[in-house]
This record gives sequence, C-alpha cells and structure tokens, in this order.
Amino acid sequence: MNKLFIVLFFFVNQIVFAQITNPSPYCDASFDDMQGFPVDDHINSVSFGTLNNVTSSQFAAPHYVFYNNLSVANFTRGNAYTLTVNFTTAGGCGYGVWIDYNHNNTFETSEKIAGTTGTSMLTVGATPTITQSVTIPVTAVTGNTRMRIRIVEDDNYNMTTTSELPCNASSSATDVMDWGETEDYTINISSSTGLNEIANEANFDLFPNPSTGIFTIKAGNVDIETIEIYSVLGNIIYKKAFIGSQSIIDLSNLPKGIYFVAVKNSLNAVTTKMITIQ
Repeated sequence: MNKLFIVLFFFVNQIVFAQITNPSPYCDASFDDMQGFPVDDHINSVSFGTLNNVTSSQFAAPHYVFYNNLSVANFTRGNAYTLTVNFTTAGGCGYGVWIDYNHNNTFETSEKIAGTTGTSMLTVGATPTITQSVTIPVTAVTGNTRMRIRIVEDDNYNMTTTSELPCNASSSATDVMDWGETEDYTINISSSTGLNEIANEANFDLFPNPSTGIFTIKAGNVDIETIEIYSVLGNIIYKKAFIGSQSIIDLSNLPKGIYFVAVKNSLNAVTTKMITIQ
C-alpha cells in the first residue's frame, strides 16, 4: 500500500509540476520543421537574475515550452540585470527576448529587450552566447510576468530580416516558422526591496477604469505624495506633487490607449497600475 502511494504521489507531482506546451493566453510560437524536415536550432541555457535553466537540447516538436515548473526569479523595477542566453545554430538564425511588462498578454515591439536586428544573425553552425544588461522599467506592472525567448530559422523569412517576432503571423504553413525553439518563463517584478515591502506598498484605487480621460486616484492607508503617468514607451507625460488621500486627474486631451499610473506614498513606496483611456 505504501509503495502504491509513493508511486501515485510521484506521478501526480510529475503532472502538476511538469512544464506545459500550451502558450495560452499568449500567442502561438511553435515551429513546423518545414513540414517534416527537422533542423536542430535551439536554446541551450538561460540565465537572468536568479533564473537559471540549462537544457542543452531542443524541446520536442513543435518546439514550444512554458517552463512553469521552475522557481520564479524576482526582479525590482529600476534595477539592471544581466541576461545571458546560449544557443545552438544549425543554420542562419535570429533570436528575440520579450517581457510582457504591461500584463496585457501580448509581446509588443516596445517589450523586446534583446534580439538580432536587420540582416545580422547568430553565428552559423556554432554555440553562440549573447550577454546583455536589462533594466526593468519603473512603469512595469508588478507581479508574475511572462518572458519569452525565441530562436528562429526560416529560409523565406530570414532572407529579408532577422528581426524576429514573438509569434507566428497565422497558422498557415507560410506563416509558421520552419525551425527553432521558443521558451516561456514566469518572472516576478516588484516595486521595491526590503522587509517592509508589502507593508509599505503604495496601495491605491483607480476609477473609473477604463476611463474617458478623467479619473480618480484614492489612496489606501498612507497618503499620496507624488503621481506620475507614463506612456507605453516609458515616457513621462504627467507629474503631480500631491499630499493627500484623493486626487482627480484629467487626461482627456491625450490620445486613446493604455497608460501607466505610478503613485508614491509618504513612505516612499511606489506602485504602478495600468489605465485605459477610450
């Protein structure tokens, strides 16, 4: 009986903690091996902050994997971290790395933190390593956040560019990339460090959201000291020094879209929330 329990426990844990191959709610980033002709272009290892994942092989076809079974690495807004990725390239490959900073389940162009550009490519027939410093924007939404790394080789696509996209354009044979690998990860982004981070969080309400451009910011238990509003590109478009518990903001002159509201309280804690103006 005990042996059976141990076997069942191990089996259940393998299911619960195994990585998954469904990218939802994110876009498809699989490969079709040119309809049956495999090429071994893949990601060997990823190091970013305390995230370290060494696989040294291509994940099974269609070569997409979400490593949701790893410990979640922590990152702080405004801080810089070193990203290191090692690849194996059998042919002419490009790569890209994205972080969904605004948590809208889409990897925008502005969220591409590293990658080949133009017609440059990774060294062919080698195991090239890229190393890059990445600063987490102060506008990033806090909490668990999806990161995507992708290496791509596609004869038709790469003849004109290696500025890789995070997704396949469609499910058609011409739009699904031929060879490569895509790996997704979860990282956690926080607003500050220290033992009092949770207690000092600049809690506030933002309403109505979506808004026509006129909305109210209401503080939690600690008064607001500064309000800053950023565009999706990280440009500051509004700043207000303010001491109090509630403020009405008028951005009705701005174009419709997504913006980020950063509030600092009197304890110097900062929290950012997203607002949609429509």
